[in-house]
Amino acid sequence: MNKKTKISVAVITYNQEDTIRQTLDSILMQKGDFDLELVIGEDCSKDHTWDICNEYATKYPDIVRLLPNTHNLGITANYFRVLQACTGEYIADISGDDYYCDDYALAKQEAFLQHHLEVGFMGARGYEYFVKKKIKTPTLNREITLETDNSKQFYFSTAYKGGVYVRPVGDMMRRDILRYIDFDEIIRRHLPVEDYPMQAIFAQHCHFACLPDLLVVYRIYDTSSTFVPVTHPHYLSINKGLMDTRRYLNELFPQDACFSEEWMQDYEFYKEFLLYLHKWQYKKAKDLLAHAAQTKAAGQPHYMQAKRMTRSWLRFIAFAIYKELMYIKDIKNRT
Repeated sequence: MNKKTKISVAVITYNQEDTIRQTLDSILMQKGDFDLELVIGEDCSKDHTWDICNEYATKYPDIVRLLPNTHNLGITANYFRVLQACTGEYIADISGDDYYCDDYALAKQEAFLQHHLEVGFMGARGYEYFVKKKIKTPTLNREITLETDNSKQFYFSTAYKGGVYVRPVGDMMRRDILRYIDFDEIIRRHLPVEDYPMQAIFAQHCHFACLPDLLVVYRIYDTSSTFVPVTHPHYLSINKGLMDTRRYLNELFPQDACFSEEWMQDYEFYKEFLLYLHKWQYKKAKDLLAHAAQTKAAGQPHYMQAKRMTRSWLRFIAFAIYKELMYIKDIKNRT
């Protein structure tokens, strides 16, 4: 008799007492010929999330493992400790406010990986649930086959527009591809997100795939960390962190580096400029422009646009009004 494959499901959660039960139940209801391990990283919530997770760990001691918590780690460090605690041949992951809507989601992904050894990372198609509007649409991720996979080009091309190749909701990976990830270095560098560098690194070593089936539901809030508007309290630090992530990838894969230091400094400059524009702070915008003139951002496209728009106070105000209207439109579309 063949030994069953072991699948670990990694769950990170923080202040999600209203949704975590649905997440955990959707995992425990998974059907298939495999052994299931559920590893939870509860990050010192201020509500009853820990109590709920502990209830499940007590009720299902052979399946659920709740990692100890002594202090808040943050998303990246918490996620990494959960991944490293998983012992399955395959690791699926889902956050504490998302859930599986197909009881055979894990079985379908495992079967695909068993038959396609060149695929190391699988995304999941599913529903995006806009919580404020209470609208659910089947728009999460797209089907990806071996013929259509272009994950490496997505990350290592000047056509890259930001974001991740596959939204990390209900994905599944081979545990052995984690050997390519330097968890300690990503944490040491304080990179703001974990999915972007991990997927970019995986793209260098394996293929991606995504089944056509709708497997998961992804909740989207107007405060979602996947959407960082100019009003976000960490707007500048997150955008700087994204460029630090790109610098890290350029160091790892210099032969595939597609963004110059000049481009990245122009990006960082423009994000700060947009913040001053949003706040109608003309003098600060002018001071920023003067400082940027001494950096590698000078002469880059966004720098030149900002230079044109700060030639007079009236130009600055007109540009601010235009950007504000676009910002309001974007907020409405997302929430």
